[in-house]
Amino acid sequence: MKEAAGALPLVLLVLLLLAFNIGRQVFPRERPPAVLLAESEVLFVELGQGFVRPGVYQFSDASLWEAVISLTTLDCARNLAGESAGMAFPAAGTKLDLSCSDSNLLNISVSWMSAAKRMALGILLHPDRMTLEDWQSLPGIGPRLAERIELDRQKNGDFGSLKALQRVSGIGPKRIRDWESYFSGS
Repeated sequence: MKEAAGALPLVLLVLLLLAFNIGRQVFPRERPPAVLLAESEVLFVELGQGFVRPGVYQFSDASLWEAVISLTTLDCARNLAGESAGMAFPAAGTKLDLSCSDSNLLNISVSWMSAAKRMALGILLHPDRMTLEDWQSLPGIGPRLAERIELDRQKNGDFGSLKALQRVSGIGPKRIRDWESYFSGS
C-alpha cells in the first residue's frame, strides 16, 4: 500500500512537467509581429579625416548627410546642415574625408574603401575602381599579377567588365568564375 501512495505523487509530478512542456509549445512566449516591416537598404560608408571617430559606419535612413554631419566637429560642416537636403549621398563602399578651407567652406573628398573592406561588407567591386593593393585582396592574386593587371589597364584602357580581365596573361575563365561573387555586372 505504501508503494502505491509514493507512486501517485511521482505520476502527478511527471504529468505536471509534461503539461508544462506541452503548454510552452502551444503558447509560445514570442509571438510573430502583427505587421512585417520591409528591410531598408543599408549603406556602408567609411568616414576618415575630419570625423571624431573615423571608421566604417552603417546608414539606413533618408537623412544621411545630417547623420554624417553629426559625427564631425568641423564648424564648416555644421553650416551645411540645413542645405544638405538636396545633396545626393555617395554610393555604398565610398570613403568620405572632410576638411575646412581657409574661407571656412567644407571640402568633401570622396574615394573608395579598400577592396578588402568592401568584400568583407558584401559590397560588390568593379574592375575599373580597383587599385594595385585592391587586386592583391582577391584570392589568387599576388603582387606580380596585380602589376600586370594595372599595366594592362594603363596600356589598353578600362576593362568595363570582369570578363574583360581575361586579356591579361595569367587570368582565364576559371579565375573569372572564382571572382564573380565579388564583382558587379559579371
